[in-house]
Amino acid sequence: MRHSTRPIAFFVAAVFLVTCQESNAADYAIQPNSDIKKLVKKVVAGDRIVLDAGVWNDCQLTFDRLAGEAQNPITICASQPGKVVFMGKSQLRFSGQYVVLSGLVFRDTDFSDVLTARTHSQRHAHHCRITDCDFVQTGSAPAGSESRWLSLYGTHNRVDHCRFAGKRSRGTTLVVWVDDSANHHQIDHNYFGHRPKLGRNGGETIRIGTSEVAEKESSTTVIDNYFYRCNGESEVVSNKSCGNLYRHNVFDECSGALTLRHGHRCTVDANVFRGNKQSGTGGVRIIGSSHVVTNNYFANLRGDEMRAALSMMNAPPNDKVNGYSAVRNALVAHNTFVDCKVSMEIGVEASEKQNVAPADCRIESNLFHSGKWKPFRIHAQPSGFQWSNNFARTDDRSVEGFDALTLVDFDLDTAMSSPQPPVPSDRLRVPNLAECPTDINSQQRSDQTIVGCVDSSSKPRDWVDAQHAGPTWIAR
Repeated sequence: MRHSTRPIAFFVAAVFLVTCQESNAADYAIQPNSDIKKLVKKVVAGDRIVLDAGVWNDCQLTFDRLAGEAQNPITICASQPGKVVFMGKSQLRFSGQYVVLSGLVFRDTDFSDVLTARTHSQRHAHHCRITDCDFVQTGSAPAGSESRWLSLYGTHNRVDHCRFAGKRSRGTTLVVWVDDSANHHQIDHNYFGHRPKLGRNGGETIRIGTSEVAEKESSTTVIDNYFYRCNGESEVVSNKSCGNLYRHNVFDECSGALTLRHGHRCTVDANVFRGNKQSGTGGVRIIGSSHVVTNNYFANLRGDEMRAALSMMNAPPNDKVNGYSAVRNALVAHNTFVDCKVSMEIGVEASEKQNVAPADCRIESNLFHSGKWKPFRIHAQPSGFQWSNNFARTDDRSVEGFDALTLVDFDLDTAMSSPQPPVPSDRLRVPNLAECPTDINSQQRSDQTIVGCVDSSSKPRDWVDAQHAGPTWIAR
C-alpha cells in the first residue's frame, strides 16, 4: 500500500499554522521554572509559547483560557520538534480556543492524565489542534499506575500526526469525553503502536464516550490512522457514543476489534483489518442500533466470538447502562472477507439471560473468500434479516446460512494481498445500493458494480502505513 499524500478537507487544517506569520506576533521562551500564570496573561492571538529544549521532569503546566483566533492561533511548541521531553509525573493542561500544541514528547510519564484539553470542569478546549507530538513508554520503564495519555474535551479539536506507543499501564491511551453537545473532533494520521496485553479491562487504545453518555452524540471522526499490534484488550477502539465515523484506518495484527460497545448510528466504512494469521486478531463488533459497516477489507484474521472478523452480540431483555443493547437495523454491505477464521458471527454470548438475538439487519453484497473456514457461525437465530447478493468461495458446504450465499470459484491466493477483485467482475455483478455509492478507495461505484469492498473500475488510493503516520520529525 502506498502512503497518503492527499490533504485532509477538515475545518481546522487550513487555519492552523505552527509558525506564526504575523509581523506583530511575539515569541515567549519558557523553562520548567517559568511563571506560567503571569505569562498567560500576556499572550494574545498569533503569539507563540516556545519551550526550551531539554528534559522537563515532574512538571505541571497549565495554560488557562488562551484566546487564539482562527487565522492567528496561539502556538505552544518545542524550540525544536522532539527536543522537549516531559517525563515522570508531568502533566500539561490547556483550555481556550484556537490553540496549537506541536512537537512535544511525553516519555515514560506516570500521571493520571498526561495531556488534557481542559483546565477546569467548565473550561475546555475548542477549535484546537494537537499535532506532531510523541507519547511513548520505553521497555525499560516501570508499567506505572493507571493513566490516560491524552484526554480530549471540548469541541472541534483535531489530533493528528502523533505517535502513541508502548503503553503498559491500565487506562485508555486516548479518550474522547462526551458531553451534552456533539464534539465534532477529528483524529487522523496518527500512529498507534504496540500496546501489550493488559490482562483486564482498561487497555483500549481509543475510547469515545463512556457507558453513562452512550445515548449522546459525539460525531467524532477517526480517519487515516495506523494501528499496529494494539493488543491491550479485546476492544482496540471502544465506541461509547453516537454518530461517530471510522474510515480509511489500517489495523495490522491487532488482537482485538473495533467495538461499537455502546451508542447507535455509527459508521465503519472503508477500513483495512489485516491479521497476518496472528492469534486473536479481529475486525468489527456490533452492539446497538442503526450502525453501518460497509466497504471494509478483512484478511487473515484468526479471532472468533467477540474477535471474529464481524460479530453481532446477543443482548439481555433489559438494557442496562453498562450492558449490551440489542443489535437492530444494522447495514452490513460490500465488505470483503479473506481467509478469516470466522467471517461473520451472529448472536455471540447467547444464553438464557442474554436471549435477545440481532434483528432487522441487512446483509448485502458481501464477498467471502473463506477457504477451509466457515463464513458464518450462528449462535442465536436472528429475526427479520435480509440477505441478498452475498457471494462466497468456501470448502465447507455444510455451514449454517449456506443458502444465503451464491457460490463462486476462484483462486484464494489472488485475494490475499489487496482488496482488488480476485475474479472477472462480470461474474460478481450486483445491484447498486443507495447507501453505498462509493467503494473502499472512495471511488464512485459504476452503474454495474460488483460484490465486495472494491469496484472493478476503481483506482487504488494511497493508504496510511507505519512509515507515513505519526510525527513528521521522527526519522523513518
